[in-house]
Amino acid sequence: MHIISTLFTAQSVQDHLSTDEGRAEAARWCAEHGITKVYIESFRGLFIEQSLLEEARNFFEEAGFEVDGCVTTVELAKTANNDRYVGCYAHEPNHELMERIFRRTAAVFDTIMIDDFLFTTCDCDECKKAAGGRSLAQYHSDVLHEMSMKRILGPAREVNPNCTVIIKYPNWYDRYYRSGYDVVRQTEVFDQIWAGNETREPDSAKWGRYPQTMAAYIQQWDHKLSDEKCMGGWYDALTTLPPTYLEQARNTILGGARESMLFCYSLLHDEEQGLPDAAAFVSEVKGLHKLAYLISGKKAVGVSVPKKPNCDATEELFIAGMYGMLGIPFVADTELDCCAKAAILGMQAIGYEDIRSYTQCMIAAGKPVAFTQRFLDHTGLQAPSGAVVFNPQEDIWNIVNKPTEEEIDALRNKLLEPYGVEMLAKSRVGLMLFDDDMEILQNFNDEAVEVSLKLCGRNGKARKIVHTLCEDKEAVLSREGRAYTLTIPPRTLVVLY
Repeated sequence: MHIISTLFTAQSVQDHLSTDEGRAEAARWCAEHGITKVYIESFRGLFIEQSLLEEARNFFEEAGFEVDGCVTTVELAKTANNDRYVGCYAHEPNHELMERIFRRTAAVFDTIMIDDFLFTTCDCDECKKAAGGRSLAQYHSDVLHEMSMKRILGPAREVNPNCTVIIKYPNWYDRYYRSGYDVVRQTEVFDQIWAGNETREPDSAKWGRYPQTMAAYIQQWDHKLSDEKCMGGWYDALTTLPPTYLEQARNTILGGARESMLFCYSLLHDEEQGLPDAAAFVSEVKGLHKLAYLISGKKAVGVSVPKKPNCDATEELFIAGMYGMLGIPFVADTELDCCAKAAILGMQAIGYEDIRSYTQCMIAAGKPVAFTQRFLDHTGLQAPSGAVVFNPQEDIWNIVNKPTEEEIDALRNKLLEPYGVEMLAKSRVGLMLFDDDMEILQNFNDEAVEVSLKLCGRNGKARKIVHTLCEDKEAVLSREGRAYTLTIPPRTLVVLY
């Protein structure tokens, strides 16, 4: 069973969990929304007294919920000179405060999740001096790793030897290292990792204009990074309309999450942002559980899209999560996969030392390899005749918005050929392949679409629609041999099996 959880921030613990009435209402709401696990936060710039944490923990445990703790490392003794929410870690009092926070939290909870503020971009004089001859990116990586060992993990385990500490990585995977997220070392030392899948409304300039399929890419990539350490994905209702909120939920599951965190109790009660999304989630929660069940034990299959850990892209940021919007079934990779049947290489791959030989070997083996133009410019490699080359220029959304439907079909099917699949569909229709006998399609458009799908090289059993996630309409499927035609309603997911 997929786990659905939510968070009570420190402010929410104080405002909503400090009375019997508030706790009873919180438990009722959680049960109504399919939530079986809660995270109770001890610090978010505000310390919660240990007695209140224990009281809230005991209440929810007695009510049948699983209960863990959470910490959000904001509003520290000295904040970064360029970001008021995060700390300056050249400042020793911040290290002392971190130890105090985690000692107190580990005394109450056996598991502590750290929200994605354990980073810094501070470039104050104190940081520059502490960096010595290192780049600020290297210094931030080193100081946060050292602090994590000495001020978070060590003290937490000293207080509570059974304590599990989780680090949640943000959704901005192409900017981790410059902000102090050394995902290689941190994944090694923390007990678990989580994926931040807050893609939010794709037209929101404030939040990055991320594609909905990026949630599945991030979740997959974190699983590859950590093997069995990656447990769940976290998303929120900021700027999201209900269809987009549900797409965050669906793609978190499609990426392999075993738990979904709905951030957060107070936000999901906000009349403008959270309440409509929470209502939509209630109507789909059973369907999300079925989706998780259907793909359980199955392996995602598709075009390798590698992103090297601890190597930030400087151009084409977040393009790796975009290809799914073109109906290209991707597989996120942390290493170059020589066994991949096809690959897309962008600026996220230039840090691999053997990228040139890998590219040449894939081409020599006759495997379709697509490139971004900036990857080719940077490496000096030449694309083979007829190869797919993405050239979004200054806006990665151009690869979704600019091509005609015929152009999209042509580039997609070059990459799909080794998988025995051919697909004709407009842009913003996603396709994911699981093993050789399941296909999942998503229509991200606001109107119905018609999709043609040929499955000549996959398992020969006749496909049926076994699951649909849609507000109020049904998908329609017709078949002629191994060729299928689907009419997919707006903002709908369809599982063929």
